[in-house]
Amino acid sequence: MRTGQLVVRFHSPLRRRALSAGAAIATVLLLYGMFEWGRFEGGYSKFAEIQRRRELNAQVEGLKDQNEKLRAEVAAAQLARDVDRKSYSDVEKTLADLQAQLLKHREELSFYRGIVSPEDGIGGLKLQRFQVAPGSADLHYRLRLVLVQSMRQEATVSGAVTIKIEGTQDSHPKELSLVDIASGVRADGQVPFQFRYFQNLEQEVALPEGFEPRAVDVEVRSGRNPPVRESYPWVVQNET
Repeated sequence: MRTGQLVVRFHSPLRRRALSAGAAIATVLLLYGMFEWGRFEGGYSKFAEIQRRRELNAQVEGLKDQNEKLRAEVAAAQLARDVDRKSYSDVEKTLADLQAQLLKHREELSFYRGIVSPEDGIGGLKLQRFQVAPGSADLHYRLRLVLVQSMRQEATVSGAVTIKIEGTQDSHPKELSLVDIASGVRADGQVPFQFRYFQNLEQEVALPEGFEPRAVDVEVRSGRNPPVRESYPWVVQNET
């Protein structure tokens, strides 16, 4: 519209922006179409790629399932191995216990045979067994001995046992009696006994610091029997 020399023009910014945006979108679509056309011409197929991904996903899921099955099998095998190991351990322990019981029964059988029928045919007083066991504290030990006489002897035998421990202290020989290392014994250091067939005697002793025991000398005296003297090496036997 003209008015004299004045020209009035109407501008629409929204229209221009819409045209610019449409041109940009068309350009992008055109470029993408050309890109896809180029891949198609090069042997690429979008549908084939989607199918391939589906197949790979299916393989991944299958491998996951197989992996879980293998883990379960490994866990089952581990459990079976642990069970077998525990079973073998139990069998070995049971066998060891049975062997220990058998040895104990053999010792008891030998012990009672010695009472019923002495090997030397003499039914006198004997020191059948001696043992050193750990005591109630450090440097404490229990001295155990078993006295027997044959069942052929009907009378009760009585007497006393004298125990001395030989060893060294400060590199010098030293001998200890029960008076020196035990409490509750008689002034003469002897342990009295009285029995018909056999008797177990036990005495706890406390060795002095620095004393190294080597042997234990035991003497058994009875009024009507000759004295019995035995010497045993100092060997501490752990209790089972």
